[in-house]
Amino acid sequence: MRRGRATRFDGFIFRRLTGNTCDDASCVDPADPAPPLELNQARYTQRDATFRGGEFQFQWDIHPMWRGFFGVEGQYDIVRATFADGTNVPRIPPQRIGGGLYFRSAAWLARVNILHAFRQDDVAPVGETPTDGYNLLKAELSHTTVFRDDGFGRRQITVGVVGNNLLNEDIRNHVSYTKDFVLMPGASVRVFANVKY
Repeated sequence: MRRGRATRFDGFIFRRLTGNTCDDASCVDPADPAPPLELNQARYTQRDATFRGGEFQFQWDIHPMWRGFFGVEGQYDIVRATFADGTNVPRIPPQRIGGGLYFRSAAWLARVNILHAFRQDDVAPVGETPTDGYNLLKAELSHTTVFRDDGFGRRQITVGVVGNNLLNEDIRNHVSYTKDFVLMPGASVRVFANVKY
């Protein structure tokens, strides 16, 4: 799958940080010598903007094996967004590229995938900071059983284990207003079961 396009918005509505900090009663300008307050002030604004970008994604079954297929997969996506005066639209996701290997059959799915997000430096002139890049490594192993005439009414059950951020990288979600204070979850492993009736 691949898609690429450019779209121009007349009066694009977005939320922007003013640079001021506030509490319940008042706000402080960043040029003010007073210490910053707890909350960031934001306003909704309307401006003409142009979004340009594209994405590409594929899965390729390379070789049949064990009643299934061994394959490779990959993805790439990028978005660039600017206002009519050339300044950056705030909180646009970074450029990303990734790929991995998988085996799939009627009963089994095994997959390992890594996604690299580049550093995002195309930020709004006020209230937004750059975000470092990261590598997100994921792995999954699952098994599916299909039932026929099951006495409990089950049609299918899938059990598996998923590992996320296995490199335990410090990942910040660039589109989040709290990304400078809150990291995405670190390395984790979860076991799951999914039953269909």
